[in-house]
Amino acid sequence: MNQVNKTKFMLSEDYKSDGIMLAWPSIYENEIYWLDLLRVYYEIIKNCLVFNKNIVLIIQKGRDIKDDLRLVDEDITNIIRGKGELLQLYEIDYNDIWMRDYCPLTLINESNNKYYFNIASFNGYGNKYACDKDKVLSLKFIKKYQDQNNRYQKEYFEIFNDLIIEPGNITFDKNLIIMNKTPLLLHNDLDWKSINNILKNGIEDFLGVRYEIINVKPIDGDDTSGHIDNLIRLENTNYLYYMATNDSKHPDYKLLMNLKEQIMRINFENKKIIPIYHDHHDVVRDSENNILPFSYLNYIRIGDLIIMPINKNTSIYKKNKIKRIFEYADVIFIEISCLLHERGGLHCCSMNI
Repeated sequence: MNQVNKTKFMLSEDYKSDGIMLAWPSIYENEIYWLDLLRVYYEIIKNCLVFNKNIVLIIQKGRDIKDDLRLVDEDITNIIRGKGELLQLYEIDYNDIWMRDYCPLTLINESNNKYYFNIASFNGYGNKYACDKDKVLSLKFIKKYQDQNNRYQKEYFEIFNDLIIEPGNITFDKNLIIMNKTPLLLHNDLDWKSINNILKNGIEDFLGVRYEIINVKPIDGDDTSGHIDNLIRLENTNYLYYMATNDSKHPDYKLLMNLKEQIMRINFENKKIIPIYHDHHDVVRDSENNILPFSYLNYIRIGDLIIMPINKNTSIYKKNKIKRIFEYADVIFIEISCLLHERGGLHCCSMNI
């Protein structure tokens, strides 16, 4: 890793990106919701292509995604229609589809607008899950990608050293980074002082921005130990959105009240702080009545496009309200109950690039 003037680097914000990475969900082809998963991925890819966004798709060796897509749309030309140059496929083995947490973040050198990858360590959410393939995917991908693209520089960074950060637990804009303390503590074999020192070196000293730490438990059903992308999202420098409820019947009522209190204690200067309200109708359960981790905050943002998760009970009124809140973007809705069965959402399964 070359030493470069560190004060000129920033994390690339989602609204400045023009594409995402996805891992094809073929590892779940034997599950009863396989077709539903295919429909979700079909809708993500279709809408990205409609809005001229790039898709980097990681697939298992020898996998023919055309055969899979024909289960959803017999005429797969409907999804591509002359936009094949926006879709790149790479054969790399992976354990699971949650690319947000094991794929590289993008750094931009502001002085010359050059792009770099930043890789981070991954341990399967505190060794809950097998991750032998996921934790080495970044390096394999970077080599393959750079052989075919000249957008990113050959050098890459590891600004957090061996700390398990999981980018799903980071929300940021050009001036601020927010993380949840709970996953950092539970997924690293370090005390908080040591963790905080590494964060300070990476965020304040290298990136030159401020960071804030909240400390809340995960929403019900979330086995990432409480990733921030279900709780808070920073947007466009001006906005902070957070998961909220006024409904005492919502299982996360106390947790979300605690989240609100912590947010209100922090000085966010001129940011507009906007609650995204959830009620008990937004609670999703599986066939055994277990609560699944649904949050409207777990959306994908690619440039001027937002792909927003909804559940089967999301009303037209709520959709319209969400569109008004995010009026600066094109908002597309996708029902994601099948993803929730694997304890993740749209933001979790994607990585901006």
